Amino acid sequence: MWGLSAVSEEDRLDRVQTLKVLRRAYSMARSQRRLILSSLAFVLVGTLVTLAGPTLVRFAIDNGIKVKDGSALNRVVVLYVIVTVIGYISGRLQYITINRAGEGFLRELRINVFDKLQKQSMSYFDREKAGVLVSRMTADIESMAELIQFGLLQFVSAFLLLCLATILLFVMSWQLSLVALLVLPVLIIASIRFQRTSNHAYLDVREKVGNNLSTLQEGITGVRVIQAYGQEANRSERFRQSNRALFDSHMYSVKISTWYFGLVEFAGIAATGAIIGFGGWLVHRGSVSIGTVTAFVLLLANLFDPVQQLSQLYNTVQSSTAALHKLIGIIDAVPDVAEVDEPTQLPERGVIVVDNVTFGYAGSER
Repeated sequence: MWGLSAVSEEDRLDRVQTLKVLRRAYSMARSQRRLILSSLAFVLVGTLVTLAGPTLVRFAIDNGIKVKDGSALNRVVVLYVIVTVIGYISGRLQYITINRAGEGFLRELRINVFDKLQKQSMSYFDREKAGVLVSRMTADIESMAELIQFGLLQFVSAFLLLCLATILLFVMSWQLSLVALLVLPVLIIASIRFQRTSNHAYLDVREKVGNNLSTLQEGITGVRVIQAYGQEANRSERFRQSNRALFDSHMYSVKISTWYFGLVEFAGIAATGAIIGFGGWLVHRGSVSIGTVTAFVLLLANLFDPVQQLSQLYNTVQSSTAALHKLIGIIDAVPDVAEVDEPTQLPERGVIVVDNVTFGYAGSER
């Protein structure tokens, strides 16, 4: 689930930092731009295909079924099949191109980070923990892979679909569009609240998972000491408490998701009912056609689903941007002792003399 991504306050970037990281990512993805542009083109085709379905249904009802024109209806059916095939092909191609571009970007990023680590001075590894560096190469890159492989396409597709569906609705009937958009402010406010509360909830889940695993590890690795001092009951009670805290944290996140998705579903049903009722009155007056009302009902899902998807993807984008910011910090780190391009070759005599040499850790005098 996309909503399971979360970013802590210390990792959250402001707008200036986010734009700086995104510009850096754009320059780093220079070798993959052709694939990225191709995938975006396929996303646009897929979005147009999605919107073409209700439009063709509208034409079939008004110009085929209503006037009993079988040839017009047959042409629409053939065109609908063609559009569906085009949508299927573009969907597969956009999935292939974005994954090739994403994996190529991640491969180059891993190489750049690893090569940079190999060139760092020894004091750098005194300051930075090995576990943190490994986490940068694994967890942070995995966080970016989730966004690139799945979230990026969904984010662009949802944004395009929301904009184009709104435009198409107003082109068909501005009266019905206003009715459909009455529930949109409620969805936007609910989505903003869901984004904030879900981020805190999923951060709490991650913390409780860590506490539970820590308690489990301590209970297993220290079982001999626990048994030697007769602390089995105490350790079991501690694990029950951490396990209960994890359960409560998960249930709270489920409660948030249930509230939000239920509200989205209810808003869709309410908007559909309003469109059918008001649209029927407009049809009776001759202001709109039956096909237009039908197309509106079919397009409503394309209006509400993107709002829901964008709210879920927001935390994923924030988390991935924060991860890339940390990786860029490694790439931009300057070694304390710079290696010269053409080092001087010292004579080899087989004798090593150690004179006035001291050793020490970072931060100490000796």
